[in-house]
Amino acid sequence: MRPPTNKVFPSLLCLLCVLCVVHWDSPVDAQRISIDITQPNFKRIPIAVPDFKALSADQAQLAREMGEALSNDLEYSGVFRPLDPQGFLENPQTMGLAPGEIKFADWQRIGADFLARAAYQVQGQAVRIEARLYDVVGSRMVFGKVYEGDARSWRAMVHRFADEILFALTGERGVFDTKIAYVQTQGKNKEIFVVDFDGGNPVQVTRDQSINLSPAWSPDGSQLAYVSFKEGGTKVYVANLRSGGHRLLSGYPGLNIAPAWRPGGSQIAVTLTKGGNPDIYLLSSTGEVLQRLGQGWGISVSPSWSPDGRRLAFVSDESGGPQIYVMDVGSGQKKRITFSGNYNTCPAWSPKGDWIAYSGVSGGSHNIFLVRPDGGETKQLTHGEGNNEAPTWSPDGRMLAFSSTRQGGSSIWLLLVNGSGVRRLTKTGGGQELPRWSPRLSGQ
Repeated sequence: MRPPTNKVFPSLLCLLCVLCVVHWDSPVDAQRISIDITQPNFKRIPIAVPDFKALSADQAQLAREMGEALSNDLEYSGVFRPLDPQGFLENPQTMGLAPGEIKFADWQRIGADFLARAAYQVQGQAVRIEARLYDVVGSRMVFGKVYEGDARSWRAMVHRFADEILFALTGERGVFDTKIAYVQTQGKNKEIFVVDFDGGNPVQVTRDQSINLSPAWSPDGSQLAYVSFKEGGTKVYVANLRSGGHRLLSGYPGLNIAPAWRPGGSQIAVTLTKGGNPDIYLLSSTGEVLQRLGQGWGISVSPSWSPDGRRLAFVSDESGGPQIYVMDVGSGQKKRITFSGNYNTCPAWSPKGDWIAYSGVSGGSHNIFLVRPDGGETKQLTHGEGNNEAPTWSPDGRMLAFSSTRQGGSSIWLLLVNGSGVRRLTKTGGGQELPRWSPRLSGQ
């Protein structure tokens, strides 16, 4: 079995530094909705999202982009069904914004349960967005807020508004502020990039003109560990996304691959051959070996932590072909959990702890599967639409990102955990692979 090939960044930082000020609160709490998008009969909530209203005539160029960004966020959540703007009965640039100006009967007539209404104003390099969510059926405002910041950060403000909408109605935070790291092929080289969860604002993290693989987020989202060949052989480095610095973490003789940060701390699991055989080791934040996690004659790679940091899913070929195993870190006891197919790799533990996603060969191609941590149940999410590999979970456990060749060259795709809602994330040609989803970055 081959191992899986698995300066300050101002544009990245400014997206995180958005001021959110609560200006209004609804006197009546919104009725929160219990949802389970894994159910096949789940019906999305119909919501109207008009273009944002430009408060000055010379600022209208952002109106549609802002509305589309919010609509896409809500659709990608798997919870909402944004209505077609072609059916709206009012012009978004002339209709009102305040509660007394909303024609609830008209919005109810076109099938909307909720209305997301917003206006914006650009002053120099700053932008101010006034946003409100309305309960159409109840003819009331759910909440209203103002977002202010650098005009270049308007997309982050829209993501924040989408998150507020989801939380107001479901009590659960969304992932609209998150990012996805991935590997981009550039000729003979591979570099690490970071992109917003909706595919916007790509930022290049490495510029080594070498082969860089396997990005892995730190628990607080401020660092990325990755594997690089830039100094010969494989070594694990860490990029600090705040300072722009890069440091060597693990450069032991032999292989240094597949980093995975332990939840809630600074320890990192890495596959090393320092003991002769490829085994998983636990390293400190400075690269010191703290523990050898399991030992055997087989190859052990691709560690993925359980949410509580007590167990590891990993790949071993000790039974012949590569299969997924789960190890208790404290006792060292391990259990094989995949038995269907003879080539199963790239495990990714759900943030809720209930599933482990992985890539398995089925029908001659790689597909995305889910398996319970005890191996008791397996689900197949993709079905031969090209090769589908390297799944990674959104922080809320509702979505998976993965690389796929279903439209030719490899690119990053997203799907809901029930297998629906498949969409392409990266659209800059082929060559994107090995995605890794960040934790929430807003501190919420």
